[in-house]
Amino acid sequence: MKTIIWKLYGQLINVMSSLIRIGTCCLSCVIVTSCNNPIPDEEITLTSKKYVLNEFGQITSTNFSAEDFEPPKNCKECHPNHYQEWSESMHAYAMEDPIFFSGWEQAQHDYPETGERFCVQCHSPVAFLTGEDLSDYSTSEELLESDLPEQIKAGISCDICHSITSLSQTVHTDNNLAAVADYHLYPGEGIKIGSIQNPESNEHHESEYNPIFTRSELCLPCHDMTIRGVEAEITFTEWSRIPGLAMSGELSCQDCHMKQKNDGTHDHHFTGVDINLSYPMEESPLYNKIEELLQSAVYIKFGYYNFALPDSISKGETLTIPVAVSSLTAHAIPSGTSFSREAWLELVIRNDQGNILYQSGVIEDNSEPLDLSDVDLLLFTTQLMGENEESVNSIINAYSIINNSLPAFSDRYHQYNYDVVNDYNFLIVKVRMRFRSFKPYILNGHPDLLSNLPVFEMESICDTIYFKQ
Repeated sequence: MKTIIWKLYGQLINVMSSLIRIGTCCLSCVIVTSCNNPIPDEEITLTSKKYVLNEFGQITSTNFSAEDFEPPKNCKECHPNHYQEWSESMHAYAMEDPIFFSGWEQAQHDYPETGERFCVQCHSPVAFLTGEDLSDYSTSEELLESDLPEQIKAGISCDICHSITSLSQTVHTDNNLAAVADYHLYPGEGIKIGSIQNPESNEHHESEYNPIFTRSELCLPCHDMTIRGVEAEITFTEWSRIPGLAMSGELSCQDCHMKQKNDGTHDHHFTGVDINLSYPMEESPLYNKIEELLQSAVYIKFGYYNFALPDSISKGETLTIPVAVSSLTAHAIPSGTSFSREAWLELVIRNDQGNILYQSGVIEDNSEPLDLSDVDLLLFTTQLMGENEESVNSIINAYSIINNSLPAFSDRYHQYNYDVVNDYNFLIVKVRMRFRSFKPYILNGHPDLLSNLPVFEMESICDTIYFKQ
């Protein structure tokens, strides 16, 4: 029932979008578009505390200091549940993830003048805003064991969000990879800002309500990025391109990724599809939440339009299996770093003895790559292309992108054909939609993490086809 409701909601949104597309396209462009890189030494003024970036994305002057931001542990006494949830989140893991450090090292190697700031602008906003150079740290262990302020090591900490005063924009990065993130924050003044309209007073800090905390734009600048004009990581843009959502603000990021709990508070796990791979498979604190999120993301069924799965078949006939995949999600599948992720259909046909007669999209273990030579494989992903149209694995070297993702609230139709050469009592056809956050080859330099890579089942359907007597 849940999937049907979400499907109907998606169809309603599409109808609304069609009706108001002309009138809202300009507004949508305003929402998702920001200026190009700032003029060198141009002051960013739309924030309570100001900083100046030069043409290489480096701070030349700033009103921010690390001490302005509270270490997350200071919030624990009054907000133990929020702190525990945050500490298990990928926000807290932002400066601990060895996969990030590998990409960061590559960025600094390829772009020595700008690569360090490019990655830090979102993974450690405190380091970015204060101009703290982290280029001496090549591993998470080195950084965490250093004498750097805890606020820098904490990645995306409580105060990064709860000192936001106004909204940011998409990060548009030019060819030199200079950081351009614009943060509008007011930390260090004893004021915490959030979504509670009438916050209770307390002895630790003042509390202020700001309605922007329910808007998807609050997730900018970090969850929307183009580079050289390539739409590399554009989760917010995907959402905002649905005029019905951009106009109404419905199905905001927070609605799905910070769900309201029974006590009225919002979950601070910020559940997405990334997972801490330092845990053994299925033991990550986020595993069940990610699984639940993914299982609400799509709906699959046999048949579409005038094509249906037959009830019966005979030897010598061709079994045609039509499958429809419907997105129940307000952004693409996969989204974010879509070039590192993959979602696909797995099809298995078995006879009445349980023997496999045909399969597509099957992997023997979670770290096995998909067979990309399989012409029947339905795979949702993107591929980054380099300056010479070669395949690349990192956005820092992206000059174009091949997008085979499943767009928001859209349908994809796929057909399999199997020639029946023997007689059986019946055939069993099973289809699963599967997902993993990393293509295995991306983790080749991290075999310990690769062994912990889970593959999630998003949805499955099964049917039996009997042989004609």
